[in-house]
Amino acid sequence: MVMRLPINPKIITWARERVGLSIEGLATRMKRDPEEIQQWESGNESPSYTLLEQLAYRHLKIPLAVFFLPEPPDVEDPVKKFRRLPANELERFSPDTYIKIRLAQAYQDSVELLMQDIGTPRKIFLDISPGSKKPPEVARIARIYLGINLDEQTTFRSTETAFKAWRHVIEEAGIFTFKDSLEDRFVSGFSLMDEKYPIIFVNNTNAISRQVFTLIHELGHILYGISGVTDIDESYLNLMNDKERILEKKCNEFAAHFLVPDETFAREIEYFRKHGLEGIKEIADHYSVSREVVLRRLFDHGEVTKQYYEEKAAEWNRDYLRRERLTTGGNYYLTRLAYLGEGFARLAFQNYYQGRFSPDELARHLNINARLLPKLETYMRW
Repeated sequence: MVMRLPINPKIITWARERVGLSIEGLATRMKRDPEEIQQWESGNESPSYTLLEQLAYRHLKIPLAVFFLPEPPDVEDPVKKFRRLPANELERFSPDTYIKIRLAQAYQDSVELLMQDIGTPRKIFLDISPGSKKPPEVARIARIYLGINLDEQTTFRSTETAFKAWRHVIEEAGIFTFKDSLEDRFVSGFSLMDEKYPIIFVNNTNAISRQVFTLIHELGHILYGISGVTDIDESYLNLMNDKERILEKKCNEFAAHFLVPDETFAREIEYFRKHGLEGIKEIADHYSVSREVVLRRLFDHGEVTKQYYEEKAAEWNRDYLRRERLTTGGNYYLTRLAYLGEGFARLAFQNYYQGRFSPDELARHLNINARLLPKLETYMRW
């Protein structure tokens, strides 16, 4: 006779609804019969311990112990951090995006726990206050703080190298960045603001050049003290109130000036005047950014009209969204480290070797099966 686990069935319903999944949707994700999920939620049956782990860590993004509580916990929903977004923008999110937001919250909780006895001497979001400064000035100060000058930026040679370099210095400045694949391809990424450990979450499905912009745009959100979402389609800005729209435009301007500063852009304007639209890609490659960033800077300088900028940006985004999704494959462990960031993975292992928690607890922080930990560690650069 199989012993039923003494879980609270109401917790399964609460956690499922919290991530916007129907019974059928959860059943599809778990490859189970919907009737089986219904039996769990009615209390007539209970999942096995293995299935309960899958529910907790893979599908519903809550600690396993929560299933044994007498009532659903009164915890803040991380989605509420995006209350400044228009309602219809939130309604566009699929259950997958809600799940990834809660995964990001779990990572943020892990960062706070892992950093408990360490801390970081540099916190860019405390050391830089935008105040009344205009976005180009905030961008200039942030670049100096992070320590990558234009000469170094132009040696990156690829957007992938650029992303890794910017990610590293941002992490060194107190903001961890995580990646994962989001089914909602229009969501380029988001940030969760926090007084101690804000984090950035980037959609790995996007082109690397787009990921670079997302990373810096979300840095802007954090410097301005807000949680935010980078959407590939900016039409939602028109549905924001004036205050929120102005703030979002400041983050866009910050990112554009950060990645392509004014100090050398006069030369790029001349290049554009000679080569036209074809020159934009070469300028973008020079700075390891997307074409949209360069086009935005040309618009800022009055080289293209607002209509032209909006039409070309929309065209490029439509072309991008029509591309096939990135195929899965490659090395699983390298992918996991790319998603976690080697800094976070290293921090987790250091805590483990200091005896602060068990292999199972380490695995939960890293969102990986405990039996895969030894192999994962072999791919880390200590």
